[in-house]
Amino acid sequence: MTINSNLIFNTVNNGIIILDENLNVLAWNKWLEISTKVKEKEIIGKNLCEYFSYINEKKLKRKAKTVLVTNNPSFLSLSTNNFLLDIPVSNVTNKVFESMQQDITILPYDLEKNHICIYIYDNTQMCEVNKKLEKLNDELIDMSHRDPLTQIFNRRYFAEQSEKIKSYSQRNNNIPFSLITLDIDKFKNINDTYGHMVGDDVIIKVAHIIEEEVRNSDVVARFGGEEFVMLLQDCNLENAYKVAEKARLSIQESCVITHKNKEVKFTVSLGVAQFDESDNNNIENTLSRADAALYKAKDGGRNQTVVSN
Repeated sequence: MTINSNLIFNTVNNGIIILDENLNVLAWNKWLEISTKVKEKEIIGKNLCEYFSYINEKKLKRKAKTVLVTNNPSFLSLSTNNFLLDIPVSNVTNKVFESMQQDITILPYDLEKNHICIYIYDNTQMCEVNKKLEKLNDELIDMSHRDPLTQIFNRRYFAEQSEKIKSYSQRNNNIPFSLITLDIDKFKNINDTYGHMVGDDVIIKVAHIIEEEVRNSDVVARFGGEEFVMLLQDCNLENAYKVAEKARLSIQESCVITHKNKEVKFTVSLGVAQFDESDNNNIENTLSRADAALYKAKDGGRNQTVVSN
């Protein structure tokens, strides 16, 4: 009985290929015929890597030789696409992958004739589950870094990123970076006059404005209440002041609309500080200096930017 007439060979729910040492196909089971739409009579005697030109022939030959020399099975690590044979999968049941994700095992089949056997296992469903779990985990991590009201970053994320930015700066000849602290002026009056829903709208509006004023590499975070912090990479004190002033003027010119179509105007006060040696390698000290400058802005009449000494 030939390999191809074997009942198990043709009913198993996996792909099975028998190859000689030159990777010519000796057997090709029904699962592969159905999955690849390539008939047995079409591929028998053909070189597998010539027929499917995307297969890495050198890698497969090297793996086949190892299996024959050691007389032990081996798992074939795949490329980024995670398949040996590119078999399309339905996007109705699978919404993640276009091609079947496969686990490939290579075994010695006939040592005297230097024949090997390749098993192809459909691992798409498990890969899809893992991919969805990875995505969900990434979303949960992102949620833990976000302020629920404004969806900008929170204090926890700021703390993590500020340490990374400080380390990067110190590894690269102390590239300057600066902090801007920002507080909405007379915010309690806004809440008392128009209600907390309007107050929330003001906070969201300010968050969106200051996020638009910075680069993707910068960090904007809500520290709680009406207080925000902007962390500017590769930015000295002078340029940080310009960013702060631009944000202040944009906020001054904005408004939110109440349910009675009344315009509510608001302003912010800002403090600016650049991380330097006086902070004793502690960003909290830079933050304290920026806060002190912010309080001076408040005491000086609000709606202004003050630079830390």
